[in-house]
Amino acid sequence: MSGRPILVVALPDSVHTARWMRMVHGEWPLVLIPATKAELAPELGRTWPVRALSDLLVMPRDAIGVWAAQPEGPEFAADDLPAPIGFLDRDAIVRGATVARAVRVLRPLLLHSMEIQLAGYACLVAHARLDGDAPPWLLSNWGSDIFLYHRLAEHRLVLEAIAARIDAALNECERDVPLLRGLGFDGRILPAQPASGGVDVTILPRLEALAPPSGRRLILVKGYHGWAGRALHALSAIHLAAPALRRHRIRVLLASPVVRDMAARIAAADGLDIGAEPWMPNHAAALARMGAARMMVSCGISDGIGTTLLEAMALGAFPIVSESCCALEWLEAERDGFVVSPHDVAGLAKAIARAAAEDALVDAAAPRNRATVEARWDIGANGGRAKAAYREVIAAAPGRSAA
Repeated sequence: MSGRPILVVALPDSVHTARWMRMVHGEWPLVLIPATKAELAPELGRTWPVRALSDLLVMPRDAIGVWAAQPEGPEFAADDLPAPIGFLDRDAIVRGATVARAVRVLRPLLLHSMEIQLAGYACLVAHARLDGDAPPWLLSNWGSDIFLYHRLAEHRLVLEAIAARIDAALNECERDVPLLRGLGFDGRILPAQPASGGVDVTILPRLEALAPPSGRRLILVKGYHGWAGRALHALSAIHLAAPALRRHRIRVLLASPVVRDMAARIAAADGLDIGAEPWMPNHAAALARMGAARMMVSCGISDGIGTTLLEAMALGAFPIVSESCCALEWLEAERDGFVVSPHDVAGLAKAIARAAAEDALVDAAAPRNRATVEARWDIGANGGRAKAAYREVIAAAPGRSAA
């Protein structure tokens, strides 16, 4: 594969990164700069080490390049910028100098940072180093990157600096457009798309092949509790709703030790069938589990359009989510799902009890939610839109492309 590449700075172990890069693969050489020191996601498929433009000439057409040049100084060391909340290993964040060197060597058509507080911050440092030699910069704003971080003073200053330099922005949620404008960005806003890009909807299990939601007795609970997740609030709501849940199995996904402990206490106190389940590396098995669920409960103070929500909508699990995500851009509240304040435990308990009791509600929501996902999360349609967005940003700033 030859030609000038698109340089993507992103989390190497993220399935979102892998799905997006595979979705836009084919029109240009793609080269990934890992934003953190981590293993590559297996979903990236075939990869190819890239140290110079000449490596692109021999890179197989089905491969994605990975920047592999020897760094000038430490490759991973925190630039003088705040780290994301809860990210403890600052020395595992890629340096802006590494991004700047890759730009100088590869002369990309476009620099695309996917996620802001790691990839975007490194690109900001690189952009300042490159000065007038910087290529057009497309910023992907994932779920909490602006919605949460624009409220934090030290991060807001960095976000304002980014807003002054980027050429275009791609948000997960239309919700974030006025927030980005409020940071000072007056450039090109591309149509919103999920961070994961899309999935092949043709391989998702058909609703007709699954038990109707009213016949399912499994409740799935997203088990994150930390800087954004509020799984303990969800478990508190289950405790309040316990009389309505005696006939159900409740499984908490990706639960931390404190969440596991609370689940065990509630199971013992209320006589409920509650257990913790691990992450499933096999995607088909994870989808099968979702397709067996009557409802999916996710509680948190900040999110975008989470993949768990989209998978629930695709497979008939009635979604109960926090208003701090942008679910209302995908479903109608009280009809297709319940959208509740993450701080209203009593309201969340009422929503869970209703979804457990109202068969007609959960059955009617399933086909509508599936149709929404098929229309808006399809990898074929979204891939075409993403490639058009790349072409648009490249064409709009020809004088900024690295020459």
